[in-house]
Amino acid sequence: MSMDAAARDLGAPLAVLDLAAFDANAADLARRAGGLPIRVASKSLRCRDALARVLALPGFAGVMGYSLAEALWLVGRGVRDVVVAYPTVDRAALAVLAADERALAEVTLTIDSAEHVEFLTGAVPEGTPLRLALDVD
Repeated sequence: MSMDAAARDLGAPLAVLDLAAFDANAADLARRAGGLPIRVASKSLRCRDALARVLALPGFAGVMGYSLAEALWLVGRGVRDVVVAYPTVDRAALAVLAADERALAEVTLTIDSAEHVEFLTGAVPEGTPLRLALDVD
């Protein structure tokens, strides 16, 4: 049965994924990476099942998330090693992060200025062990 036929009576929004092509593309990426781990950008792969599928393949490790809220959501569903790609000023999400030992161990925040470090210092309780990545341009 064709993908068009399989999806004909399903409502929108809808995506159809050719799993054989997906797996072949992932294998080719891993081959070209030459043993370096590939971090998957969640904003490019918006289906959680597809994200879990690729992370289970050899050569893939971790996720680059769009926001802290998304990173917390992913970690809450078993995804490990999530780097938040952009500096966050989401106080509510930072409070959730600071209160969750598992999330603190799995989420890395990107910082890009001394002002952002100062913001984070005031946004989470003193002594909160944040994992940080410094963005230098």
